[in-house]
Amino acid sequence: TLAKNQDIPFKLDIYPFYGSDASAAMSAGAEVKHALLGAGIESSHSYERTHIDSVVATERMVDAYLRSNLVD
Repeated sequence: TLAKNQDIPFKLDIYPFYGSDASAAMSAGAEVKHALLGAGIESSHSYERTHIDSVVATERMVDAYLRSNLVD
């Protein structure tokens, strides 16, 4: 994966009941591949907390993706 090649720490999490703009587009009939990327958080229903390392890793991942050949 891009994160592994760039030595960017990451974790996968699956939220089967989470909605996003992409899921709304799919519900409307669009055939799109999608993923959500963000810093890991805790207590997402009140005050959200994260570690600065998570924010830095997210920035590094976005930067690596934009510089990769995965983007036209």
